[in-house]
Order: sequence, then C-alpha cells, then structure tokens
Amino acid sequence: MMGAAAILELTPDWNAVGANCAPWVREMRKVLGEKEAEGNSQGLGWKLYFEGMSPIISDLRDEMYDSAPYFMCLAVVIVVLFLTFMSFHSLTMGFRLLVTVAFSLSWVFGIMVVLLQDIRVAGAEGDGLHFIVPIVNVPVLIGLTLDYDLFLLVRIHEYRLQGFSTQDATMAAMYKTSGIITVAGLIMLTAFSALTTSDLFMLKTTGLLVVLTCLLDTFLVRAWLVPSLLMIGVEWNWWPGKVPPITKRCRVLD
Repeated sequence: MMGAAAILELTPDWNAVGANCAPWVREMRKVLGEKEAEGNSQGLGWKLYFEGMSPIISDLRDEMYDSAPYFMCLAVVIVVLFLTFMSFHSLTMGFRLLVTVAFSLSWVFGIMVVLLQDIRVAGAEGDGLHFIVPIVNVPVLIGLTLDYDLFLLVRIHEYRLQGFSTQDATMAAMYKTSGIITVAGLIMLTAFSALTTSDLFMLKTTGLLVVLTCLLDTFLVRAWLVPSLLMIGVEWNWWPGKVPPITKRCRVLD
C-alpha cells in the first residue's frame, strides 16, 4: 500500500554498543541493502532504514578513528620536533623523545588490553576500552610522558653546557632530579587513582590509564629508558646544535 510504513524494533540480548557494535551494524546494513535491492527488483519500491543507538555509536566511532589518530600523531611529531629544536637546538633529541612517547603508549595500552580483555579486571566484560577513552586520554598521557622526560632532559642539557660529558651530565641530572620526579609522579598517581573507584566504567579505565602511565614513566622510562637512549647517542644527542667541549668530570654537585 502506498504511503505505508512499518517499524521493527530489535533488542539484542548482548551489549549493542560494545565491541560487537560495529560489525553488527555493518552486517545489518549489508543485509538491509540486499533486501531493499531484492524488493525493488520486484517493483515494491520500498526503503529500508536502520536507526538507533548502535548505528549512531558505530558511525561516530568510524568518523573519529578515520581522522583523529592521524591528526594527533602529526600534531605530536610537529610539536615535539619544533619544541626540542627550539629548546636544545637538536633534531636528534626530538626523535628520541618520540621513541619514549611511543614506548610508553604502546606498553600502557598493551597492559590495558591484558587487564580488560584477558584478566577482565575493574568489572570489564571483555570488550576492552570504550572507543572514546583513547581519543580523550592519549593527549593527557603524551603530556605526562613528555613532562617527566623534558624535566630530566633540561637538567641534563644544563650540565652539558657547563662542560660535562653527556654521560656525566646524565648521571648528575639523575642524581639531582630523581627525588623530585618520583614525588611528582606519586602525587599524580595518587590523585588519579581515585577515578579507579568510580562506578562508571569510562572513568574507571581513564584512572587506570593515567595510573599506569605515571608508574611506567616514573619508575621505568625516566629511570632506565631515557638514560639508556642517551648513552647510545652520547654526543650525537645534541646534533646539529653546538655544545661546549668536555672540561669537567662528574662529582656530587652543590
């Protein structure tokens, strides 16, 4: 009958906005497209639509992940390289910073996969992170990683400009800043750990992400990875900038 319409309501017995949302929406749209074409070939002239929260969430996720990760990566690379060149007159240091950022993010999200999808802590159902959590939190995690890293690097650069070798400058800077950075990391960890007690899964995973990042950056990246990478490049860390010749040896500095 011309002008007639029918609504069919579907209520899945599983989480329709969880991990299975996107493949289910794609399959539903594929089937509806085939049925619409089949009906039109018989002269029915009908239109089939698939609406609701699941398609909205799926389209939003696809739209965000089609562009956001690329723009985010590009912005981080440009900002890090520009700021490190302006601060240290070094391109090498910028790429080294990007390595530590990539290391931190890959380890943190890898641990989150194990916790949420394998062990299923914090009330997780095996669906992993909500799609909005990485988009919102990655800039925060990058900021935390760069903050502790740059705090140490600035002090290393100061000692290098005073005539210490890169190895000695690194040891002196570690000696002087380790306590401050550790306390700062513990304060941040304590502040965000409150989010892990939330009843909202998004807030709980956000707190867990920040806590893991603080632990990793404070006790592994800053303490072991950064000095190790600096020891690989040694004086090439400051290329193409100019640093004074080595005239001093490491000692307990006042």
